[in-house]
Amino acid sequence: MVTSNIRHALRMLRLNPGFAAAVVITLSLGIGATTAMFTVVDGVILKSLPYPDASRLAAINTRFTDSGRSIWRTAGGDLEDLRGETSSFEALTSYFGGEVGVQLSHSAEFAGAWWVDPDFFRVFSFAPVAGRTFTPADAARAAIVSAGFARRNFASPAAALNQTIRVEGVAYEIVGVMPPVFDFPRQAQVWLAVSAVPENRNRDSYNYRVAAKLKPEVSPAAANARLQALGNRLAAAYPRENKNKTFVATPLQEEIASPVRFTMLTLMGAVGMVLLIACANVANLMLARATVRSRELSLRAALGASRGRLIGQMLAESMALGTIAAVMGIGLAAWGTQALLHVGSKFVPGPLVGRIGIDLRVLLFAVAASAITSVVFTLAPAWQATRLDLQEALRQGGTRGLVGGGDSKLRNSLVVGQIALSLTLAVGAGLLIRTMAALYDAQLGYRTQGILVAYAHDPAHTLPEALSAGRFFDDLFVRLRQLPGVISAAGAMGLPGGDYGSNGGYGIAGEQPGNQDMPFHADFSLAGPGYFETLGIPLLRGRDFTQADLYDLPLVAIVSQSLARQTFGNDDPIGRRIFCGLDDYSMKGMTIVGVVGDVRQDSPAELPGPDLYMPLRQHPFYANQIEVVVRTTGNPESYIPAVQNTFREMNPQVALRFTTLNDVVRESISAQRFRMALVSTFAALALLLAISGMYAVMSYVAARRVSEFGLRSALGAQPGDIVRLVLGGAARLAALGLMLGIALSVAASRLIRALLFGLGGVEPGTYATAAAMVFAAILLAAAVPAWRAARVDPMIALRNE
Repeated sequence: MVTSNIRHALRMLRLNPGFAAAVVITLSLGIGATTAMFTVVDGVILKSLPYPDASRLAAINTRFTDSGRSIWRTAGGDLEDLRGETSSFEALTSYFGGEVGVQLSHSAEFAGAWWVDPDFFRVFSFAPVAGRTFTPADAARAAIVSAGFARRNFASPAAALNQTIRVEGVAYEIVGVMPPVFDFPRQAQVWLAVSAVPENRNRDSYNYRVAAKLKPEVSPAAANARLQALGNRLAAAYPRENKNKTFVATPLQEEIASPVRFTMLTLMGAVGMVLLIACANVANLMLARATVRSRELSLRAALGASRGRLIGQMLAESMALGTIAAVMGIGLAAWGTQALLHVGSKFVPGPLVGRIGIDLRVLLFAVAASAITSVVFTLAPAWQATRLDLQEALRQGGTRGLVGGGDSKLRNSLVVGQIALSLTLAVGAGLLIRTMAALYDAQLGYRTQGILVAYAHDPAHTLPEALSAGRFFDDLFVRLRQLPGVISAAGAMGLPGGDYGSNGGYGIAGEQPGNQDMPFHADFSLAGPGYFETLGIPLLRGRDFTQADLYDLPLVAIVSQSLARQTFGNDDPIGRRIFCGLDDYSMKGMTIVGVVGDVRQDSPAELPGPDLYMPLRQHPFYANQIEVVVRTTGNPESYIPAVQNTFREMNPQVALRFTTLNDVVRESISAQRFRMALVSTFAALALLLAISGMYAVMSYVAARRVSEFGLRSALGAQPGDIVRLVLGGAARLAALGLMLGIALSVAASRLIRALLFGLGGVEPGTYATAAAMVFAAILLAAAVPAWRAARVDPMIALRNE
């Protein structure tokens, strides 16, 4: 029976290629979009990390019990105590770093470089493709590089071994090359050996990330219980630094994916709506097809075919179409996945990118989605079509109008559902578009137009080298200001939205500065003379930094308006002393010499907070890797060659990377752009499917009512009356769909409120615009069938009847 059903199904589809094409295209679009999104979600959230014993890998977080906030950072002093927790961990490693300048024999480049202790590769159990991993004897002299770095700079992994690179003025010998699949931390290209004993043993400066491998017999709950006990002991031993602080082990995969988890699940829900709309479309097409075949089905039933046999044949047709749609959908998903990764390249965590791709799990998902949708959304039309009045169906000869009754209700319900889901996605897209508009319109507190940014790294390891780097940058700024078209140039470490900068606690100097608590928190930045003027940050009180603010002279600082208000209220902060532990942790304090306007440091989505600025030249060990900002009169990118040549003439060993401040800001809101682009795409696809669904339904209804329209015309109805009649039916369905869609949209907008920015409550303008757009599109889809119905020749229609 199964074989005969399949043969019959294929024969029927060959006889109706238009119907088959409509179903396959509709279903393949839904399956393709859903499978592409599932491929990304699977790689980011569901799959294990591509490391041995990935389930035992954990990130060690510091949790502040008074606020409930957790950070994947650990203070140096706490790190030594965590290493003593040997009952839970097979291995524990600490690391720190980021993008820094790497000097080669004849060139320099920026690369992701991380200082790791000897246990780092033991935690991840990854073997190099060439050479070896670190040993305790390697501290501060050995390096391991990625396969890509080795091929780019030395032609092959084997050729990279025993080569020397310099980072921060220190020479490292390459002892190993890691395979391409190992990309931890994100965008790591160089791993540098460092001692397991932290240089900074302060307990309130969180400079290290910690990862660990649990022992096979230790559960995460048991490990966290022991970490809680350790936190309690340290709180008792160090009440000032460790009060209200403990440690938590979080699965490493969960920690890496946590920043994007909610967004990914939200987007999966959005694309699921697209699939539902596609399935509703297919169900309506199947229902219309079954209605056209009512005479055939009635005849088969009269000849003894059971309802189950008839439904089985219709399911066989549906499964055949679903199989073709699944194959096409997988092809679309492969393309769509690459498009998603391109759009979300700045959003998807680096260590997870390698796991994203079409594999057996994704193929099974696509096949399951096709099978389920083919069966579920065919059963109702098939059941409805086989509820036959044989005599009536045979008498009408398959021309049953079906403008009323159960099948009409089912068809109308499917259309209403499509419209409701389309409106929900349209509203979601509208809210995210409004969010992007609000982000672009946000008052940043600084100038972005015409600003060229050069990330520059001058290697320095000793104090004389660091001081020399400071003098080099001062001379550089003088040269840059002399370039034609350059208005001003300055340096900073901690550009808004940039890669550098820091944050932490600060306090106000009192009788015993070294014993003071640090009750306040701020972002820390270094800045040179002219920085605030170049970025248009207003100086509200006091003075700017000058060339006289040098190392070994009295330390000074400039604070933002928010910091001044948070710390001093209405009192004048000029002349007050502030400390944050930067440099030598002597807590000798800095004299506040100025107050500047607030800026949005992290991104336009973050409100301005307290900022503490310190002079570049007074903190030389932090000021050899800076952001050089150049304000120009024209397109800043056109000044790159001149600025680059100036660097090369003065110091060819400086690593450089160029961008613009506009691009820095754009990159800081890449997550919001990713969400907006995808939801808008899904909304457009959903609306397209809803339009095609309405067009198909109204075309079918108009065709089944051709005799009625002919009779109305014969009795004096004008073409406009027929058009209004058909459009009126479409408008009623659209109105019902919009009412349901508004209710769904309100619920959905509450779920995604955390993703929105700069919006009020319900945003009636967005709802009204989306509803008007969907309503107009639905009426437009119904207009063509209505126009055709109005042109029916009454005599031909009545003769056919």
